[in-house]
Amino acid sequence: YSDMQTGWAGFHYSDTSWSETENWYSGNVPTGNVTISEVTDSAANYPSIESDISATGLTIESNASLTIAKDGSATVSGDFTNNGTVTMNSDANEFSSLIVSGTATGDVTYNRYVNAEGANGWDLIGSPVDGQSISDFVTANSGVIATSGVYSAVGTYDNSDDSWENYGSSAAWESGDFELGTGYQMATTAGATMAFTGSVVTSDQTSSVVNNHDNGGRRWNLVSNPFTSFVNANDDTDADNNFLSVNEGVIDNQYLAAYGWDADGTGYTSYGHDYNTNTAVYMAPGQAFMIAANADSAADLSITSAMQTVNGTDDFISGDVMDATEVYLRVYNGDEFIEDTHIKFQDEMTFGLDPGYDLGNYYQDAAISTRLLVDDQGTNFAHQQLPVEAMDNAVIPLVINQSAGQEFRIN
Repeated sequence: YSDMQTGWAGFHYSDTSWSETENWYSGNVPTGNVTISEVTDSAANYPSIESDISATGLTIESNASLTIAKDGSATVSGDFTNNGTVTMNSDANEFSSLIVSGTATGDVTYNRYVNAEGANGWDLIGSPVDGQSISDFVTANSGVIATSGVYSAVGTYDNSDDSWENYGSSAAWESGDFELGTGYQMATTAGATMAFTGSVVTSDQTSSVVNNHDNGGRRWNLVSNPFTSFVNANDDTDADNNFLSVNEGVIDNQYLAAYGWDADGTGYTSYGHDYNTNTAVYMAPGQAFMIAANADSAADLSITSAMQTVNGTDDFISGDVMDATEVYLRVYNGDEFIEDTHIKFQDEMTFGLDPGYDLGNYYQDAAISTRLLVDDQGTNFAHQQLPVEAMDNAVIPLVINQSAGQEFRIN
């Protein structure tokens, strides 16, 4: 009886909109404990969330279904129970979100957009749900996943020897589940969504990271957002509950950023505290990225439930914007653009290291980079921030890497 008074009816036959009042028995869009029951009217629809909605609790009963559209989000302050079907959608620059503060029961399917293979393609992705078998994932997505011979485009990264290994090598990891908070390389044949099915993650998550630079490997670790929602990345999203601030003791302070693969031929873009002039940076559900671990012994990197947000629209495959107090120095061979380095001038910066603002280059042998003016430790920086007065009188060290005899120019 209660469901008939407050639950979903789906009687507005022309659409499936959650926000359409005629689709609810009560005639009002509910915000309390919401139940989606099996509809008995053959012409009725099941709901689709296409905006930001909130509920105290959410239950999807057996034989019922709910869709969260690519531009929709649901925030549940209590429990989430799915005994039916819940589908979450995305495309190249929009990703649905689901945040559950209470207990989450039952699986959801997240159709997560994955970039196409190609010269500068591929993508870095982690599972946005718990309990997804890797082998089942490859089978379920066989129609869109890129392949080469016996190999499928799902791969792990090992920073002990800077190596990648793709599915099809009969390695032990292929028979397990995706590890929450771990990133993987993936690719589709033409840019498409791939389905991840598992439970909604509600608790804080940690990933073990280590700096193997001094042991013949790399400092870089491939990690990911394990939630079905966006996550605050820098201090322009939330002063305290953001990925960089929480993990500043675990990440090397010369590389305090999330390094996202941008798939445009330039490699990795570093997202620090001042990305694009105090722009809030959010990590999309299932977004993977590189971080530089600080210690040569294993440490826990944290992505907490308090970082979750429904804000954000895009992943890390996007472009940059420049303002009047910054400069990009670019190296060209003839008319071919090779590399650039970024210098920005603003108040409260120093001539030494400003963690999260001065960001070491992912590629330390990059064609062009800069060094710190004070307390240089031999690190080449892709982004460096300096006080405003440095615009008038600072001499900034440049590092140029070009082949002997190669003509080049700098713009």
